[in-house]
Amino acid sequence: MANLEDWIIEQGLRGTDVGSLLAGFSDRLAEEGIPLVRAYLALPTVNPTIRVYTHVWTRSTRIFVEGVSHERNELAFERSPFAYMMKTDQTSCHWLIDDPEAMKFDVFEEVRREGGTDYLARLFSFENSSAPDLRGIGISFSSSSPEGFAPKEIARIDALLPLLGLAAYRMTLFDLTVAMLDTYVGLSAGRRVLSGEIRRGFGTTLTAALLFADLRGFTTLADTAGINLIGRLDQHLEAMADPVAEQGGEVLKFMGDGVLAAFPITEERSREQACAAAIRAAQIALERNAAVNRLHAHETPLALDIALHCGDVFYGNIGAAGRLDFTVIGPAVNEVSRMEALCSSLDCAVILSDSVASVSPVPVRSLGRHRLRGIATERELFTFAPFSVWTA
Repeated sequence: MANLEDWIIEQGLRGTDVGSLLAGFSDRLAEEGIPLVRAYLALPTVNPTIRVYTHVWTRSTRIFVEGVSHERNELAFERSPFAYMMKTDQTSCHWLIDDPEAMKFDVFEEVRREGGTDYLARLFSFENSSAPDLRGIGISFSSSSPEGFAPKEIARIDALLPLLGLAAYRMTLFDLTVAMLDTYVGLSAGRRVLSGEIRRGFGTTLTAALLFADLRGFTTLADTAGINLIGRLDQHLEAMADPVAEQGGEVLKFMGDGVLAAFPITEERSREQACAAAIRAAQIALERNAAVNRLHAHETPLALDIALHCGDVFYGNIGAAGRLDFTVIGPAVNEVSRMEALCSSLDCAVILSDSVASVSPVPVRSLGRHRLRGIATERELFTFAPFSVWTA
């Protein structure tokens, strides 16, 4: 077996980066004497923000990887060689760029600038019914030879492409798994699941600053607006969740119109730092939620209520044998949710427990002692002072 075949198999078994796979493959083709100036590989993905990842290798700029969003102009794809191939049910095409009889595509100008003279395009189908959106890959190569690729060069490339496709597919499935776990269970939880923390009841106890946020009045509004409110809800949830990530926390769960987030206390982050990060996230979330309300000035505004607490939680797998949730439970979680429920009656958008207020980097004022549902002793609660700065 030739060296390049061995290398592709090794990458398929151990590699994790499709961009490096394409770059290494292209470099080795060039080392074999094939006058390659450009290679392109497009992989569709299942991602809430990215529709396809494109990888471009050129002799001059090496590798460039770009994620193309779902909102990106579809016209660019409609004018591409791959759209033409899909419409005409072809999996193999070869065009000489300067052939007056050949079809012309926008990408040919880019190829010409790199010194390319032709465009060899191939489509590979994965035919995976369990992941229908991961349909296959589109790949192209361009030569610097005046006549384009010679027949023996095309034969060599075609002989290698099934191996390359398998390696790219394996890497893509891994990336897909990671992306889905990050998206649906969170970055930290996703990494824990991938590392093998998958047994029911398996987890760890940690101390964290907790943030519980909820939209006041959303349920009433949803009863009249129905599913038309979903787009706006996403904007409000983004206003809550993005500040958490920006301040080093993690959203553990979206609960209807609410968010539960944690800022773990570690050797690198003290209790004071974790609580300060949670407070900053709360302040920013209030500001951004107010901005969302301004975008919908002719609709009912949705106020944001936030509770901040610090305590020990169990962080791990909870649920039935065949359906688990990686989340946090414990008295501290119950307490922060009960605190948030008092925001309306206390007319405060933010309530802090003593454990957070005692290390707050911003001034706070006492709201007095209050009984929380299901908790035996009263708790002294706090809010920001002056609070009017952060009303939303």
